Amino acid sequence: MPRLSDSICLSNELMRTPIPELVEMARKLVESGRQYSQRTIYHYIENFNDLHRSSALFGTEKLTEEFIAWYIEEGKSRSPRLTNSSVQRKRLLNLFASTVHSPPVFSYEKRTGLVRSESAKESVRAFAQHLIKQNKSKETIKSYLQTANNFLHYLEKNEVKDITDTSANIIRGFIKELGTKWSPRSMRIVPSHLKTYLDYSGVNADAMLFSNLLAPKKSQPVRAMSNENVEALWKYIDGDNGDLRAKAIVIIMLVTGMRPVDITGLRLDDIDWRNDTVGFIQSKTGEYMSVKLFPAMGSAIVRYITEQRPKGTGEKHVFLTKKAPYRKLSPSCCNRILRVALEEMGIAFVADKLHCPRAVRRSLVSRMIAKGVPAQKAAASIGHVDEKSVDLYTELDIEKMKSVCLPIPTSMRGWVWAQ
Repeated sequence: MPRLSDSICLSNELMRTPIPELVEMARKLVESGRQYSQRTIYHYIENFNDLHRSSALFGTEKLTEEFIAWYIEEGKSRSPRLTNSSVQRKRLLNLFASTVHSPPVFSYEKRTGLVRSESAKESVRAFAQHLIKQNKSKETIKSYLQTANNFLHYLEKNEVKDITDTSANIIRGFIKELGTKWSPRSMRIVPSHLKTYLDYSGVNADAMLFSNLLAPKKSQPVRAMSNENVEALWKYIDGDNGDLRAKAIVIIMLVTGMRPVDITGLRLDDIDWRNDTVGFIQSKTGEYMSVKLFPAMGSAIVRYITEQRPKGTGEKHVFLTKKAPYRKLSPSCCNRILRVALEEMGIAFVADKLHCPRAVRRSLVSRMIAKGVPAQKAAASIGHVDEKSVDLYTELDIEKMKSVCLPIPTSMRGWVWAQ
């Protein structure tokens, strides 16, 4: 990954503009750019929320050299072995600079000598042209070339002069070394990108060579929150606990299945009180979604807004922090709120994917399916548009799954029962 220098270049325009305004401009720039995938946009939004939290923790509403230095160091401390967190933060600050037409806050350091031989350089250039002819996007091509460049550099370091001499041991060594520098998320794409480059280079990258890198994963069945836990959450809402913000968020999860990032991103003008609907752009898919404003949900939101929501903040988001400077909540707050609610009802929290907002979403789909709603329609009601995502929820239709099960062959019954 390209590294950034530690020299901070902070223009007067950047120092004058409040951080919330910079975030809003950067958000519009990212969401309007065709070069960004929905996944990339989602990660940018996560980083925007992270910057909001950091600025509130530091106690500043504008960028300063002191805050930036602390912000970068705090990112490094989160992941001492990897620099990925701090690199993403530097890129985010450079994005802010581009929105106000200022020089980059951090300058990229030129990587010298990554690939020395002319034949290796020519191979990378030819591979780039090959990818362009396949109509790959600029970001995808950049990612492929990073892997190819690093691999050729690894061959040079280990004095492997001909790429056709690549062996399984060489690939394992390369993956292991690169894994100490790149984040786990970045490493996910390395095997497939490397295989593409080797195939292009005429190397016989057969299944045996990559069997230890691309072993098929056994997908786990979709897990939904149990009915008992759902009932406990409803009791929490009806209980004496005075945290109206938490109750409003929990009830939104239960009746709509909205994602935490969409709950915390809700704005006051997203709620249509006259037509009893809530309309918003889903952060994950970029698709518009409208959900019914159920009476219990509307009442919980009204109580929070009128009784506990900070007054006179000028903030348009529905759910705000309890302490100044008042900002919208981060999506991770929904996890903590749900955990506290369950623990207050005597349910021990376990990190087993059954006590999280996603499990609440799935429990809603499960209940709809149990009442006869088709799985595709039930999944679509919580915002799924991808057919692959929708298909996952067919596993929650237990009765239909039973109806399509094949009988165990007679010759295998004894072996199965013996297990």
